[in-house]
Amino acid sequence: MLRSTKLTIELSERRERINVLLDKPELSDEERTERDGLAARLLELEPELRAALASEAAEGVGEVTGDVLPGMDAETRERLDLRAKATLTGYVTAHLAGRPPGGAEAEYRAAEGAGEGIPLALFDGDPRKAPEARVDAVTPAPGTVGVNLQPIRPMVFAPSIAGRLGIDMPRVMSGTYAEARISTALTAGAKAAGAEAEATAAAFTVETTTVKRVSARMAIRAEDVASVGAANFEASLRQNLSLALSDELDKQALSGDGTGANISGIFTELSDPANPSDKATFDSVIATYANLVDGLWATTLKDVGCVVGPATYQLAEQTFQTADNYAGETSVAAYLRMNAGGMWTNSRMPAAASNVQQAIAYRMGQGGIRKAVCPHWGNIGIEDVYTGAAKAERYLSFHVLLGDVILIQPDAYKQVSFKLA
Repeated sequence: MLRSTKLTIELSERRERINVLLDKPELSDEERTERDGLAARLLELEPELRAALASEAAEGVGEVTGDVLPGMDAETRERLDLRAKATLTGYVTAHLAGRPPGGAEAEYRAAEGAGEGIPLALFDGDPRKAPEARVDAVTPAPGTVGVNLQPIRPMVFAPSIAGRLGIDMPRVMSGTYAEARISTALTAGAKAAGAEAEATAAAFTVETTTVKRVSARMAIRAEDVASVGAANFEASLRQNLSLALSDELDKQALSGDGTGANISGIFTELSDPANPSDKATFDSVIATYANLVDGLWATTLKDVGCVVGPATYQLAEQTFQTADNYAGETSVAAYLRMNAGGMWTNSRMPAAASNVQQAIAYRMGQGGIRKAVCPHWGNIGIEDVYTGAAKAERYLSFHVLLGDVILIQPDAYKQVSFKLA
């Protein structure tokens, strides 16, 4: 089987699976991990498929003059037929008229599982169309030749931090979002024979959040598309726009200060600790973890994990046990990987100030309980081909509607700090 055929089949299978996961109202940790892996693989598959098709065409491998790619299943062919019939104009016209698209546009959007947006696959080439083989006389290259620009590589962003801290991001209905928890429990006690049990009042704590918006926008000129010399120029920009939006969402969920248009992130929801006076040592870092074992949210050191800034993590990997307590060569980071819930880092964590860097401890001892949430009201993708039409420009805008981070169980988290020097 041709490599392009294998990639096409894998692309179809992964799109089908990610659409199934996107339709679920809530995902387990395993399903979220699977979804993130599928999304990452989809971003890799598109340029790989184009490269494979170009390579096979150049080598004369699997060339066809019709529209059938060997190994392509009937479902994929039907979806490609719908894509050939659907037009961007149909989607935009329906949007401007305030109605859903019909005909081939509606069928293709449903086949791609694009919800209420425009399927991004509409802008891909048709993998069934391969160049016809021709026999021509060889012409030498001219004195001025083109630049052999390879497919544009994506910019790399740090992995998501919210999911690893147990922050769920459910999609919710219209209206102010609210979470309630019992913050004062009812009481129970032993009573003597004939003695009455008296009722005490429980208390509820309710947290609410309203809609805020995180947006990203891209503008592209027809001249640039025609002159860049890379087939994935526009696709790479679309991918970067999506990744930049996801990166900002994670930054907001972590460090948003809640002022103006910013959401309130987890650092804003937690209390600042007192700054340590001494540089972090093997014993002091272990003591910080040990003091987080409270018997409720953490019953052993294995239930305590911590996300720290890069500088703190670098120090932890270079801080070893001493001959006073153990003569081995185990760093504090290695010890925590083996005996605790781990220590990890992310580039989005705040930088050190006055040689002190903040961190977030996550107590994971109570499984199956929603501990924190950052609700969202869905996302919007708008393709604008009219505003800049006179300048041969097109615009693409992505918007995500979300709320503040709510710590439903605030005792599962604690802000800690480490002195670096």
